[in-house]
Amino acid sequence: MRVLQLVSSSGFYGTERMICLLSAALQRAGAEVYLGVFNGTSASCSRFVEEAERQSLRVLNLGCTGRWSLRTIVLLARWLRRNRIEVLHTHGYKANIYGLVAARLAGCALVATCHNWTNRTASLRQYATLDRFLLRHFDRVVAVSHGVRSNLRRAGVPGRRIRQIPNGIEVATYKAASQTPSRSGRIILGCLSRLSKEKGVDVLVWALPKLLAAYPELQCVVAGEGPERERLLALAAELCVAHALHLPGFCDDTARFLSRCTIVIQPSRIEAMPLAVLEAMASEKPIVASAVGEIPRLLEGGKAGMLVPPNDPDLLADAILLLLSSPEKQQVLAARAAEKATACFDVSVMLDGYLSTYKEAMAKRHLLMRLSPFEKAGAFYGRGTDRDIA
Repeated sequence: MRVLQLVSSSGFYGTERMICLLSAALQRAGAEVYLGVFNGTSASCSRFVEEAERQSLRVLNLGCTGRWSLRTIVLLARWLRRNRIEVLHTHGYKANIYGLVAARLAGCALVATCHNWTNRTASLRQYATLDRFLLRHFDRVVAVSHGVRSNLRRAGVPGRRIRQIPNGIEVATYKAASQTPSRSGRIILGCLSRLSKEKGVDVLVWALPKLLAAYPELQCVVAGEGPERERLLALAAELCVAHALHLPGFCDDTARFLSRCTIVIQPSRIEAMPLAVLEAMASEKPIVASAVGEIPRLLEGGKAGMLVPPNDPDLLADAILLLLSSPEKQQVLAARAAEKATACFDVSVMLDGYLSTYKEAMAKRHLLMRLSPFEKAGAFYGRGTDRDIA
């Protein structure tokens, strides 16, 4: 099986980490995998490309001047045909738009994974609307959470084409790292997060004064990068908690980072299926997280971690203080989280789901290629024949 993963990347965040992990697993399973990146030589893509090359993934750099380029679409379609790609797997609205046209020109199967839509700006909301419309014409669409699946159904994507596949992680890596706990003796609140508004790191900063009043030596470390860095540092200075907040940037070894944390915090305002929560679960760490997106399901409604409303620093601080006062509760929640991570979210589970989805998409595409032009038109618009093949 020959697969191209296509993405428009602005850094090395959850989506990029998932793509690298899935691609490496596909290669171990015998697939031939390529990674396509728009403007892959740009500074924002450098870390993603480096990680892909470290995993022996072949990288296709798609130069793209401006937001849209017909020339890039044509070059991508030619590349797909020349390299006999069987499945084009897209991630994000730009990759979906380019990929839909290129895959149809090249005749390969087309699969998209919807990680979520942040809707931070008016233009992003417009692209999200266009994206959901175009996804109706993909061979298969993967939702990473129940919420994303519901959004796809409301947008008119046929339910028969949607598959829900949760993100996965290398559970064994996190388990092994957790066997060597931190010896510092300090209370360390850890957070793996992009520094952007929807991730709610500012809510955690607002909670720090209350936490430090009870535990003056407490330290908060947020590993990640993003546009909110300076605003977060200014807020910490304003609240007189700058001495307790550390923003070390990107984390190369998330398993090691988590092994040093006392409690892991996920204060997001918006989420789908956050890898950071899965990694904390596999690391057998107590978790306090916002009850948004798929998080309540991951944490079993509070049985595998504490849930708080988003955007509420007081309740976030109260939940953390409750856990800090009860080592027994920490152990119970962490053990249940680790058990669930092992059973449900290992990369092997994600791999099986995608291999099955790729085969379905390829079978559908092969059947469509044998149809008459009239039947193909009916299939593209979701009428008649396509209902029988979908």
